Amino acid sequence: MSFFFFFFLHRFLPNVYPGRPGSVLILSGPRPDFRTLIEHNFCQPAQIFFLDCDDVLQIHPSGAPSGLFSIKPAGSSTFVSVYCDQETSLGGWLLIQQRSDGSLNFNRTWQDYKRGFGKVNGKGEGEFWLGNEYLHLLTQKESILRIELEDWDGNEVYAEYNVHVGSEAEGYILRISSYGGTAGDALIEGSVEEGTEYTSHANMQFSTFDQDNDQWEENCAEMYGGGWWYNNCQGANLNGIYYPGGSYDPRDNSPYEIENGVVWIPFRGSDYSLRTVRMKIRPLETQWPE
Repeated sequence: MSFFFFFFLHRFLPNVYPGRPGSVLILSGPRPDFRTLIEHNFCQPAQIFFLDCDDVLQIHPSGAPSGLFSIKPAGSSTFVSVYCDQETSLGGWLLIQQRSDGSLNFNRTWQDYKRGFGKVNGKGEGEFWLGNEYLHLLTQKESILRIELEDWDGNEVYAEYNVHVGSEAEGYILRISSYGGTAGDALIEGSVEEGTEYTSHANMQFSTFDQDNDQWEENCAEMYGGGWWYNNCQGANLNGIYYPGGSYDPRDNSPYEIENGVVWIPFRGSDYSLRTVRMKIRPLETQWPE
């Protein structure tokens, strides 16, 4: 290789993606789409991986396209296919949950929520939950959670929080702070009418119908139809039962006459099931690629 090629690697690539000390980063692919990162240390075998969707954004010299990418989060021994949203805000968003048509059952076991279920395609379509273990690994550094909601009239709102999800030993506890957005603060403040002390999801462990970690004497996940960070019980439940059309009458629900829809109480109340929900995360500090 020419002197100029090695000069380029030494001078410019560290500004795009700073690797480990002693390593040289080589970007390769059939076209200059830069979807593959090869970190080559002359004393180590080559490795091909992204850590998250922000990695994808930083590597691509002219802005990464949205789509499916294979990542290996820090601390993980396996790769996982994720959808990266590079168009919203600064980009670098990793889609972790989506509800759009009610085709997927979200009333799942602890192990299902740990591993993840459902799928999303290259256009970002499909219902799924990425998996609590991945949420834990991906939020070990300072991260932002973005929640996007749409009702059946086409009104769209969002909420953002600083977020950290604990380990399985901690019950995948939800640590959140610093609400911002237009949806209303359902995760920290919860339902003002029902009382923040009963409906805030901050510092709550994750619960499923077969592993009850909530603050109620009954099982919130069993009654409300999906795994979530329940308190006693909820200011929001984005994994609840999907009711087409929006408004529903809890008295018609069986076996429990309860508000168990896909709800965000400050936005549309507890007896209105939302049409579309997306949850995304990214590192707190995201920069446009130069």
